[in-house]
Amino acid sequence: MNLSKPTLLSLAIASSFSSSIWATPNSLDQIIVSASRVEQSKNDYTGNITVITSEQLEEKAIQTLPEALDRIAGIPLWANGGQGKVTSLYLRGHESRRTLLLVDGVRFNDPTSLNGANWEHILVSDIERIEILPGAQAGIWGADAGAGVINVITKQAAQGTQASLSYAMGDLGQKHTKLTASYGQANFDARMSHQSLSEDGFSALTPIVNGSPQNPLHYEKDGYRNDTTNIKLGWNLANKQRLILGGTFVDANNRYDGFNTSYVSQPNDKNSHGVYQQNIGHLSYAFHLADWQTQVSTQQGSMQRQEYGFSGAPNGRYDVEVNQNSLISSKKDPLGSWSLGAEQITQNAKQMGTGTETGRYEQMGYFVNRIQKFYLPQAEQPTILNIGLRKDNHNRYDDYVNRSLGLKQRLTHDSFLAINMGNRQRVPNLFERFGGGTTTASPNIKPESIESREFSLGWKGYSVTRFEDQVENLINYQYPGYVNVSGVSQLTGWEWKAEQPIPVLASELALTYTTLDAKDKDDKKLGQRPETSGSIHWTYLGLSKTLLSLQAQHMGKRNHGAMNTGNYWLWHANSSYQWSKEVRLFAKGLNLTDERIMQGDGFSNTYYAYSPRTLLAGVEYKF
Repeated sequence: MNLSKPTLLSLAIASSFSSSIWATPNSLDQIIVSASRVEQSKNDYTGNITVITSEQLEEKAIQTLPEALDRIAGIPLWANGGQGKVTSLYLRGHESRRTLLLVDGVRFNDPTSLNGANWEHILVSDIERIEILPGAQAGIWGADAGAGVINVITKQAAQGTQASLSYAMGDLGQKHTKLTASYGQANFDARMSHQSLSEDGFSALTPIVNGSPQNPLHYEKDGYRNDTTNIKLGWNLANKQRLILGGTFVDANNRYDGFNTSYVSQPNDKNSHGVYQQNIGHLSYAFHLADWQTQVSTQQGSMQRQEYGFSGAPNGRYDVEVNQNSLISSKKDPLGSWSLGAEQITQNAKQMGTGTETGRYEQMGYFVNRIQKFYLPQAEQPTILNIGLRKDNHNRYDDYVNRSLGLKQRLTHDSFLAINMGNRQRVPNLFERFGGGTTTASPNIKPESIESREFSLGWKGYSVTRFEDQVENLINYQYPGYVNVSGVSQLTGWEWKAEQPIPVLASELALTYTTLDAKDKDDKKLGQRPETSGSIHWTYLGLSKTLLSLQAQHMGKRNHGAMNTGNYWLWHANSSYQWSKEVRLFAKGLNLTDERIMQGDGFSNTYYAYSPRTLLAGVEYKF
């Protein structure tokens, strides 16, 4: 099913050949599900949601979810080195453990991770779209969605038999193989994909000599390997009934630079590495009852993380289970839609090899959401009201109700004014409460309370949003465990977005720019978050069967201890050539000016290096 609408420029240029890559989405007509847990037009949603399409991922030869969020959506990242290294993202300034990651509605967060989800291990070739929902309306997803929700929607098999094979190789010893096969008919469809990504890499921790960052290529290499398999099967049963069975299986091995027993960084560490496995299966049964569409789902997930330290000895071993059972019903009517449901979530963490339980959470959530269209007196354009309520019962904390309210007034067919507000509660994850390794348990730690407001004004492909988040009882690390920061922390800022075709130049231009002011109750700035960030994407479509794009990416001032690691520009480029109906050639270049970027430091004599200039080229064959 085609979920995006091409611009007139893209259609004119693409008329001589067939390839979905040439379709640039119209942001007003995209279909989304994250907002209310029922499919709806983005045009009818009150919040400031961002959608990344499969066409954009393919166009820029994106390989991992962090790369997509960083380069396309403009969400700042913080990584402990190159490919596969621990990665944090800052959605509107919130640390990534406050962001809920979903894949087809299945929770992918690791409750023993400091970063919420293991973002660095999510590959993207089988993705239909990525929905990014920050702020007030995320409360309908419960206690994991303090900052917002990132929902990954995977592809479904099309009619007939199709397959594709892609292979790419590049600098740093990088190799990326993708194989996809699908089959679809009236009553049954199946899709399977397998990806293998590996690279020799570069030194994750690199020395700083006389105040100058050294070249990460002059030290030992910290490589990475990831094998990911996705399976989705669907049966269309009688009387509008559908059964879906799916699974995701990730096996990754990552080498990095650690610290010795005296906490001295080791840039030439050849022993530290991690082994990561994630297996998630889900089964859903959807049926219609009167005017209501109902879906009953169960998801069973397990994650195993095994770390080996500087000495080569096992360190930080976890075995995690996350299970979810849900019942969701939705109904559309001429004036809007209803969605309501209940879900039970269980999270359990054990020390690998011992079977000793380190912590367990059980919660039950009930939610209802109504989207209502109506017309004010003498108004020609509709007003859209979005109301959401969710109550969570938790085995460790008091019951809590998340509330959200959104109002969107269409000023003209192409312009709007929107206001969203809401409150959410985020409970500490298992690691924050029960500890692990050198981090002690914090049994008295309290949930965070988050109050959000956002104001948006939009016209065609342009929008500006003011967001304001207040966090009470902010959870922060204070040796040897986690504590609540007293008072209220403030995260405020502006978001500007623009998408504009330029027919006279056979081009399209997209811009994002964000300002952020993140402070604690004492007006002290919160670290690692850039004060400004943005990107400019220019795409040229004037050559037959060829696409060229150039991106400038800006990262403003950000502090990590005594280091200022911001105020720099990165340049990237992509190209794609449709050789024939079956064969596509592609290439990309990252960090073309080879900027020596310091993403952070372990201690004053080292820094986590950003990837040096990297070139990648490949071919895709569809049959």
